[in-house]
Amino acid sequence: MKLPLVLFSVLFACALIAQPKRPELPPPTHANVAYGDHPEQVLDFWKADIGYRGPVAIYIHGGGFTGGNKGSINPATVVRLVESGIHVAAVEYRRLKHAKLPAAHRDVARAVQFIRSKAGEWAVDTKLVGAFGGSAGAQLSAYLAFHDDLADPDSPDPIDRQSTRLFCVAPTGGQSTMDLNWWVENIPGYDAYHVDPSGYFETEGAALEKQVRDVSIVNLISPDDPPVFMNYNMSPDAAIPEDPKRARGWKVHHVNFGLHLQEKLDAAGVESTLKYPGAADLCYDSVVEFLVDKLAWKGERSLYEGYEPGVFESSGDSIAYQLLKPANFDPAKRYPLVLFLHGSGGRGPANIRNLTDADVPARLATDSVSGSHDAYYLVPQCPGPNTWTVGGTRPSKQPVLLDLVDHVVASERIDRSRLYVTGLSMGGFGTFSAVSARPDFWAAAAPVCGGWRPEEAERFTKTPFWLFHGDQDRAVAVDRSRDMNRAIAAAGGDVQYTEYPGVGHDSWLNAYWDPKLWDWMFAQRR
Repeated sequence: MKLPLVLFSVLFACALIAQPKRPELPPPTHANVAYGDHPEQVLDFWKADIGYRGPVAIYIHGGGFTGGNKGSINPATVVRLVESGIHVAAVEYRRLKHAKLPAAHRDVARAVQFIRSKAGEWAVDTKLVGAFGGSAGAQLSAYLAFHDDLADPDSPDPIDRQSTRLFCVAPTGGQSTMDLNWWVENIPGYDAYHVDPSGYFETEGAALEKQVRDVSIVNLISPDDPPVFMNYNMSPDAAIPEDPKRARGWKVHHVNFGLHLQEKLDAAGVESTLKYPGAADLCYDSVVEFLVDKLAWKGERSLYEGYEPGVFESSGDSIAYQLLKPANFDPAKRYPLVLFLHGSGGRGPANIRNLTDADVPARLATDSVSGSHDAYYLVPQCPGPNTWTVGGTRPSKQPVLLDLVDHVVASERIDRSRLYVTGLSMGGFGTFSAVSARPDFWAAAAPVCGGWRPEEAERFTKTPFWLFHGDQDRAVAVDRSRDMNRAIAAAGGDVQYTEYPGVGHDSWLNAYWDPKLWDWMFAQRR
């Protein structure tokens, strides 16, 4: 029976509506940027909204070295990584019709070097560079991770002097070797070569065999290689698919490649996770989870296990935070509260960099601080363009920050006579700003490499201050602390000042690692 045209149209429209819509790829911050002279040597770059240099995850597409492009990156992956404070790049490289292997390997190495060379302009942390990709992209990303550094420190080209090594790598469906004889012997149902190797490489004969060995990632593994997350879509005992076309793809991406690779990684002592259907005791469930842990958390998430994340909303604004509760909590007692304000490098969207930047919150969580001084430690996060202070050119988070402090004080077992504020750099200025906004509120303040307006010194006379600065600080002039020390003292305030000779902007490594600061702070009461 034929359906009426109108009814058919309605059913067809309903079917279209029922189909889940694939999310659109966000527009890149920088699109089709050339890293070489060939039209295929281009990349896209999505910048995360962070305050300072941050990690980058580089996507390398698959396609058997004959197809594929950077547009195949999963939009949801881009969004999740960027929201976690990780920049994303998607790289294209010359395919076989333009240049045989190992041209693609040279291209992706150059792309990594190019991205590192843009560190200042694109706010890239050159240490925290990871890569991921599937099939051919898996091989290429693992090649970068396992191969000796291809940087040429003596090159006149500044890009060539950049490192090609990675901080972590996540290959999906990758082939551990390009030796097709190994495939025949170890991959179920793979009985004959599916390609002619001579069509892939630049050379023939013995030179071809050497090139195969040189690009086979299993031959490149050494103990200094970065952590690896491998992902495959079949279990080791899975049956070969009946459909011939599906069976071909199944074979060339078989989990036995991963088992082969993991055996070598284990022997070298390299951290690795191999995921496949039915795999047990996995450290990570997905490529994105792995990349967030290694790049956003710098592989040190365990340092911050005691912190509880949250988001506070007030008067139409919101602020993310992490709260560390007393190590030896007793509900019958009340405890001090320490508010720590991070510097510009801690800004971001994911409630992560506020903990990992400058390592101070990790210090707060150690036995030497929280173990010796039972207290609540509150670590809020300022978003990308914002700042802690009021009255500047950047939008301030101070109003919602102070509301958050009030909320924590009201909802937790806080001793209101022992409220402390400290911060570094941008957070040092924020410390002054918080006391200026509430001169009668804080029991003590410890700004590190910060500053304020000396003519407002009288606002700081009701709070004990200890200022810290390095005399070689080129980011925040040491005179900012010197001037405030003199001004507060002249106004009759309780202030002391420590200046570290020969120390630059990272004076917090001296201040926060000194138990005298914490002993002094927790001795203060209002």
